Amino acid sequence: MSDYVDLLGASGRTYRYWILDPARDIIRDEPGNYGFVLVLNDGRAVPAYLGETNSLSTRLPTHEKRSAAYLLGATRVVAHTTPAGASARHAEEADLIAYYNPPLNQQLRTLG
Repeated sequence: MSDYVDLLGASGRTYRYWILDPARDIIRDEPGNYGFVLVLNDGRAVPAYLGETNSLSTRLPTHEKRSAAYLLGATRVVAHTTPAGASARHAEEADLIAYYNPPLNQQLRTLG
């Protein structure tokens, strides 16, 4: 398995995310985007939840959606830093949610 996954946005843009092991990896205290995903054998990722934060290291270890994501089949935490600012993080989050429609995302998700 690779150390990263590529997630596709509704815009057609591809975003590269690192696969994290929260028990082993140092999670950066930087702004970024993240997700709880099932990584398939072919390397594709299926998100249960996608988000953005001002601090990956503060948000990820005790995230309230983690347990629910694992119950839905998520097997990995993925993230990357997004230094371009809050508007870039929000735009990326919206682009990915529009494509994947993850079941645990309540905001930005489309029903039906």
